[in-house]
Amino acid sequence: MKKLVFFMLFCSLTLSSYNVEKVTNYKITLEDTIIPPLTKENVEKELIKRKIPHHKIVLAQSLLETGHYTSAHCKNRNNIFGMRNKKGYKYYNNWIECIDDYENKFSKRYKGGDYFVFLRKVNYAEDPSYEQKVRKLM
Repeated sequence: MKKLVFFMLFCSLTLSSYNVEKVTNYKITLEDTIIPPLTKENVEKELIKRKIPHHKIVLAQSLLETGHYTSAHCKNRNNIFGMRNKKGYKYYNNWIECIDDYENKFSKRYKGGDYFVFLRKVNYAEDPSYEQKVRKLM
């Protein structure tokens, strides 16, 4: 009986340490996470979670750039900011990747002050009335 108890204890400890090792070596990737549906509320939650400066302005930008998430570049490319490269609108696997790109390209470069002045300095938009349109959506 003592041998059986010892054997069961040994197996239990061995298996539990194996599982712990497997879990601690596991890396969660974006592909492993569930992407919530694209809604104004979910975009705002993501912007707040990432501590993106002036998240209300950035949220309004996403609404303006996509026609409230109805544009083709939003639906077909998961592009919620109208992000472009030399070939045209960029493609993302999901809308959160687009926020990653926005954060890397704009938010991390922002050093304070009026966010609209910053957007003008980085040539974010071509439309001269862009700021008024964003303000209206806020």
